[in-house]
Amino acid sequence: MLILLFLSYSFGDFKDDISDFWKSLNSTGGPTGFEILQSDMHAKTSGTAGNYWEGGVHSLLTNPSEIMYLSKDLDNRYNFSFTYRKIFLDMNANFLGFTRKIGNNAFGFSFMGFYPGDMELRKTPGDPIGTYDGENTIFGVTYARNFKAFTIGATLRSLSERIFEVSYSTYSFDLGISHDFKAFKDNSFRVDASFLHLGPKYGPEYSDKTFRLPLTWHLGLKGDFKQLFAGFSINKPLNTKLQYTIGAEYKINEYFSIRAGNKFRNPLEKFSFGFGLNKNGWVLDYSFSPTNNELEGSHILTISLGI
Repeated sequence: MLILLFLSYSFGDFKDDISDFWKSLNSTGGPTGFEILQSDMHAKTSGTAGNYWEGGVHSLLTNPSEIMYLSKDLDNRYNFSFTYRKIFLDMNANFLGFTRKIGNNAFGFSFMGFYPGDMELRKTPGDPIGTYDGENTIFGVTYARNFKAFTIGATLRSLSERIFEVSYSTYSFDLGISHDFKAFKDNSFRVDASFLHLGPKYGPEYSDKTFRLPLTWHLGLKGDFKQLFAGFSINKPLNTKLQYTIGAEYKINEYFSIRAGNKFRNPLEKFSFGFGLNKNGWVLDYSFSPTNNELEGSHILTISLGI
């Protein structure tokens, strides 16, 4: 089934993805659908601007290969995570993820829901005659495998959107690869690359236009310096300019960590900060990201459990 879906993602769409990438490295493309896919949906990811070291559940939306990189206390456990993200203008999003690593293999499942809240319903022209709502629901299944030289992973997603009484659906693929190595007094480093939200164009019933998914290309370098974890990444979403991020996490002790990160050339967010609490298999992560305008910032709360 997975092979058939991948083959149905036409060669023409793939050429468009490559062409859009090269043509838009430093330009802003047209509108895309399912833009919630570009939002951080784990407080640990947000707190480090995407430059985390330990993977697992929170890497399900960033690089599928990195679900292999668990802390030793979570290895061979069932790992669950739930996130609530408060967005400006009464919008919110939820994320539920699960991963399990067994030997050189790992798999995961994820659900994400985006809820924009009530919006005004009006005739054109005319005063509001009521309200309507909408939602995005996104389901994903992920698989990763560790080889001697590198780790690879892939995610298949089913995406559905409803606006008022109109709904439509499509699908997407994520591909990821990562490689660990030692350098500088035997410190651990990892380079990773991912290609997110590859998928066909789609045309909702309420529009005569076709839309692209928010195709994103990512390249990152992370380092483990004992209590300090730091990283740098380059990201190119289809609908924004080339972005750069830096971030770090410092483990004060085995129970408490603090995090900070910065996103350069991101149209909505600039910097973020947060913390993590870890006790008896329970993990509580929090982050806050102010916006680049007068809108309120985003609060992200994540609760995780390994059993």
